[in-house]
Amino acid sequence: MLTIIKIYTAGLRSKLLASLLILCSLSAWATREPVLPPHDAHWLHEEVNYLITNEERDVFLHLKTEEDREKFIDRFWQIRNPDPNAPTNTAKDQHYERLAYANAHFGYGNVQDGWRSDRGMVYITLGPPQQIERYLETAELKPIQIWFYENLSGALPVHFYVLFYKQSAAEDWELYSPYGDRPQKLINSTNAINDDKTAIKLIQRDINDEAAHVALSLIPGEPVDLKDPTSSLQSDVLLNNIRNYRNLPQVREMVAAGRAATEGVTHRVLLGEQFSDLAVIATRDPGEQTSIHYLMRLMHPGDFSLTEQPEGRYYYSLQIETKLTAADGKVVSDRTQPLTDYLSKADFQTIEGKCFGLEGRIAAPPGSYQLSLTLTNLSTRQAFHQTRAVIVPGAEDKIGISHLFFANSRTPEQSVNSRAPFSFSGVRLRPIGSDNASVTQGEPLRAIFQLWAPPGSPTALHGRSINIHYLIGRMDSPTRVEEDQTVDRGSFTADGNLLMGKDLRTDTLPPGFYRLVVKVSDPGSAATAYQSLNFEVQSPSQPVAALWTIDAP
Repeated sequence: MLTIIKIYTAGLRSKLLASLLILCSLSAWATREPVLPPHDAHWLHEEVNYLITNEERDVFLHLKTEEDREKFIDRFWQIRNPDPNAPTNTAKDQHYERLAYANAHFGYGNVQDGWRSDRGMVYITLGPPQQIERYLETAELKPIQIWFYENLSGALPVHFYVLFYKQSAAEDWELYSPYGDRPQKLINSTNAINDDKTAIKLIQRDINDEAAHVALSLIPGEPVDLKDPTSSLQSDVLLNNIRNYRNLPQVREMVAAGRAATEGVTHRVLLGEQFSDLAVIATRDPGEQTSIHYLMRLMHPGDFSLTEQPEGRYYYSLQIETKLTAADGKVVSDRTQPLTDYLSKADFQTIEGKCFGLEGRIAAPPGSYQLSLTLTNLSTRQAFHQTRAVIVPGAEDKIGISHLFFANSRTPEQSVNSRAPFSFSGVRLRPIGSDNASVTQGEPLRAIFQLWAPPGSPTALHGRSINIHYLIGRMDSPTRVEEDQTVDRGSFTADGNLLMGKDLRTDTLPPGFYRLVVKVSDPGSAATAYQSLNFEVQSPSQPVAALWTIDAP
């Protein structure tokens, strides 16, 4: 049910910031520290070392009394509690479950110190991976584990891999760096010494192309050349961010916001990221323009509140804060805008029981950005915050593909505003989400994406083919649904853009969580590009709540 607030009532629901686990590097604190009692030292160095920020650590080290340290620890967990009214602290419980698992499964020998290992560090920081691929030792390759992660915090890429390998049977698993170690580090024999090209061929032969891609880049979709391999520097940035997760700006901001919320310093309640989702897609538009489209969706109908007036009208009063930051830290755009309107009783009846969504579009030149969006309901003082990394494409010299998103399966409507969100060539699409979107079993799953290619005359390029392969898989089942599609290069615009939509059947998919992978290949140049996302198929007995949206100003 949609929450209604009478203008003469003052009740509101209060939920605090969702927890984010933060990474701590022990080496940065190798300098002399004050001596702590054993149980406090254990808490700091072996329990929350991947979670506590530098500032918090410094404060804790300089507390003088046991009482102050006990209060600090209580406060530490309080500001990370996503729901302080609940009988348990889910953030604390989750952290100690991860710590216990790491110590039990990643400890070397019989010593329960798995937290010290590379696998323990990643597991405690990021939690269990969505998927693990294990490859045994061969004559040419060392033992390898590839962990696949999905991250929605905005501090790391939405999807990425982490690779571990063993130097020998007597040694523990080590975290692999594509740039620091290079593919030759994964080779067991002497056949690829100082020869990454041979190393990649051996990985392709003994495992597959995907593993070879991971050996060069931990980021799916990042272009790599398996024939002339060059390791990814961006992957090392990712690894450094994992090691120092606790001190990343987004994480520190969330901790500070949680502290302010519990202290009553802020005028609003910042709800955790589990209450909302942010879908983002960057597109190339006509006239060499580029845009970022976004959909912020609240996860439950009751999370959005309207105010009812005595005469039977309803209204919403929102504040939209959007901040676009370039890779060098420069703020490209920072806007705060009000958004308010009336709804009639008929309008209310139409949206009742539906989830709320906000659609927006931002013009942005090519480059790498961080999009931060905060939606505040001024009636309840509840705020929803999300951050996403997004790459706006420039001119392409080979085939490329945008992020994927799902749209509803109704006939697209005509767009009267060419700059409206999710408007393309006079057609307005209505997104339902991207990662972790849900669809009711039996309803078509409409995947939308844009293909990019070098500019060229459609007439001259007519007859050349671009191949698209769709794969739907489930991590707990070997069953796969695959489909191929071919598009004519002549159907692209002269700028090299083509909007694609594909309806995928769900009637044969049992309820559960799935992953969609879209691979695009150009036979003429042998170039390929990938994108993927996760989604859920729900039983018809529990249909997915519909979505109603408004446009950001």
